[in-house]
Amino acid sequence: MRRFLLVLIVVSLVSVFAFAEPEVQLGLPVVITSAGQSAEVETVNYVADEVGLKYDYCDVLSKDELAAGVGLGGAKSAIGKHVTTLSPDPEGTKFQSLVLVLGASLKGMGASGLSVDTEVDRLKDLIEYAKANEIKIVAIAIGGEIQRGLPGSPIETMIDTVVPHADVFVVTKDSNGDGKFTKAAEDRNVPIVEIDSAFDLLDTFTQVFGL
Repeated sequence: MRRFLLVLIVVSLVSVFAFAEPEVQLGLPVVITSAGQSAEVETVNYVADEVGLKYDYCDVLSKDELAAGVGLGGAKSAIGKHVTTLSPDPEGTKFQSLVLVLGASLKGMGASGLSVDTEVDRLKDLIEYAKANEIKIVAIAIGGEIQRGLPGSPIETMIDTVVPHADVFVVTKDSNGDGKFTKAAEDRNVPIVEIDSAFDLLDTFTQVFGL
């Protein structure tokens, strides 16, 4: 009887964890960009480096660079623009995943020559291209409560631009205190991975990218 109860408890716990952390598999190659020009994207890149995820990155990625595939069409870093190309795939290989790291910094946008409106327009162009070309859109929010705001604020504007189109959400609990990302995922029946802190991205990236 005790053994039966122990097995039942273990099965129940496995079911709970499976429900809490849906299985998500994302394809490579992957390109990462900021959605709002905040520092959170640097954390995501650091985690990717730590787990050996080879990615292309541009903080102000354009639709043409996304369409160019691996190598970003030869894009180079310049004032207000940072480019990293690490993907081992041949240049021009179509990206399978587009990671949008949510967070708004007026200072960061200003340094890149962007306003809230032009940053939104850039994101809309990326989303439109990704949807038309079956590239998975991954929305990541790890900035915590401090990177949330009132309706109409720059950060909420970035979130509202991306959330209706994301195919996968990866969010920290303190970034999702109001359940906004959970509701968006449920409304569209797409997976959401909620983690305790940005540190947990190490395991999350290892799992979802099959590293």
